[in-house]
Amino acid sequence: MKIKKYVARDFKTAIQRAKEEMGRDAIILHTRQVKKGGILGLLYPPRVEITVVVDDKLQVNTDRLRSGNTTGVPAAVKPEIAASIDTISAINSSENSSREDEVLQEIQKMKNLMTDIKSRMYEVEVIKGMPEQVQQFYETLINNNVDRDIALKVINSVATRLPKDGISDDAWARDVCLHTLQEVIQQVQPIQVKAERKGMIVFLVGPTGVGKTTTIAKLAANLTFLDSKSVALITLDTYRVSAAEQLRTFAEIIGIPISVVFTPTDLMLAIEQYREKDLIFVDTAGRSPYNSEQMEELREFVNIARPDETILVMSVTTDNNDLINIYQRFQSIGVDKLIFTKLDEAYNYGSILNALYEIKKPIAYFTTGQNVPDDIEVPDALRLAQRLLRRDEVL
Repeated sequence: MKIKKYVARDFKTAIQRAKEEMGRDAIILHTRQVKKGGILGLLYPPRVEITVVVDDKLQVNTDRLRSGNTTGVPAAVKPEIAASIDTISAINSSENSSREDEVLQEIQKMKNLMTDIKSRMYEVEVIKGMPEQVQQFYETLINNNVDRDIALKVINSVATRLPKDGISDDAWARDVCLHTLQEVIQQVQPIQVKAERKGMIVFLVGPTGVGKTTTIAKLAANLTFLDSKSVALITLDTYRVSAAEQLRTFAEIIGIPISVVFTPTDLMLAIEQYREKDLIFVDTAGRSPYNSEQMEELREFVNIARPDETILVMSVTTDNNDLINIYQRFQSIGVDKLIFTKLDEAYNYGSILNALYEIKKPIAYFTTGQNVPDDIEVPDALRLAQRLLRRDEVL
């Protein structure tokens, strides 16, 4: 019986050396990573050491054929050695799979890079033939965080409305651009309470931390004091004691009733209690749009209440792609309108234009701070368009 150790830079090389010297019937007893000794060893990557055994008397190949064993593990090998071989094979397979994944990831990165280069080349080709004012508008939109594809579509529309030989009136060119932007964001629909109907139900839904509770308090206060509507509040946010208490405090200050409910049945009882009110606001707990259990629980409440409007609340400080993903997840329960919060915390408003271009739902309100009942406004399409074309100032 011969036992020998082999050290190489990787497992495959070590195995190859063992086969060359010990033959194909060599059995792997042990494998481990080793580092070169001394201080200089810190500069070198770890190497692979395998311990191999071979016994010429076992006649491994003959025994394997006689027993019908096709696994590649000799019949005379002890179970613990066979298990070691299987483990090493699995490790080797995993290492190879990991390397393949890394290669595929690099290839995908290269593909994405080439796609981006082609897109930029097309972008440059399209823009360079446009009037100078239009090119400036494009750069302004990009600087305000508007998606490049959307900005390109906007200025293409602007360019078709201007003379091909250019225009000397910058103010007129700007007005054309403002008008084009307004067309994208013109759907503005705040809550409309019909005098002839009682018990209008409005749900506010959205992810955690976007300011739903504060927004409901602002809406309830303004509709009560400015529009002389009778309003009631219901909160489903029983996950956070502070949220329910905060809304209860607002309700007491405004002088309107509030109910905290835990189940769909409780919700229906509360709605029946407030049927004679002009408007019933339902504040929901912040939900992770990627948590299917939480979304299903919310769907149960929505299905049983059958609200007149379900408004999705999102923060303008959220990443563009995340805004679209959030909407797509909440759309499964039905979304009628949007509210964008935290405009006071945003440097620019390009994400609003990006979201509206993709989502195509009306905006109900913007919120611009924490003050109740202030810091909430009905969006003005012209004002938002003007903000999107500002260049050298904080918005």
